[in-house]
Amino acid sequence: MKHALVEHNYQLIKQHIVDPENTRLSSEMQFQLDRLLSAAKLLDKNPIKKHAVALHRRKFPSINTATAYRDLNEAARLYSTFHDFDWDFWQGWILKDITDNINKCRATNTSQDRKIIAQEHANLLKAIGDKPSDIEDPTRHEKHQYFIMVQLGKDKVTVDLEKLKAAPGTTIKELNKLLFSGHDIDDVEAEEIMNS
Repeated sequence: MKHALVEHNYQLIKQHIVDPENTRLSSEMQFQLDRLLSAAKLLDKNPIKKHAVALHRRKFPSINTATAYRDLNEAARLYSTFHDFDWDFWQGWILKDITDNINKCRATNTSQDRKIIAQEHANLLKAIGDKPSDIEDPTRHEKHQYFIMVQLGKDKVTVDLEKLKAAPGTTIKELNKLLFSGHDIDDVEAEEIMNS
C-alpha cells in the first residue's frame, strides 16, 4: 500500500531537507518530496496549471498527467508562497501528530513517556489556542428608524413609527379617520394606482 508524503511525520521530512545524506525517508518518499518541491517552484513561476503540468512532466518524464496535476495541487496546498495557505489542513495535521505522540507514549507508560505526554499536552493547548469569542453583530446596537408612507390625496407623507407609537390615542383616531375616510376615486385614478 502506497503512503502519501503528508501521512509521514514532519520531523522525518524536516530531517531529510536539513540533512539529506542521513535521511530515513524511503527513496519513493524522497522522489515524491522532490516532485512537490519542484512543483511549488514551478507554480511560483508559472501560475497557469496547464503550463506548469507540461514543465513538470518534462522534468519528471516517468509520471503521468494525473500525477502531475496531483503534485501541483499538493504543492499549492503545502508550500504556499504565492498560493493560498490552508490553515485548517496544517492545524489538523499538527493536532493529529500531537495526539498520535500522546497515544504512543500512553501505550508504553514509562517515566520518560509521562514527561513527553505533559509536554505534548502543553503543545496541544498552544496549537488549539484560545476559544474564539462570539462574533457580535455590528448592527446590533444601531438604532433603526422605521417609517410608514401615507398618501393623502396626491401628497406623500412619511410618519415615523416611534412618534406614531408615542402619539396620544386621540391623534391616532384622527389619523385613522383621515386615512379611511378619503374621497372616492374614479376608474382612471384606480387604473393609475394599479399601474404604479
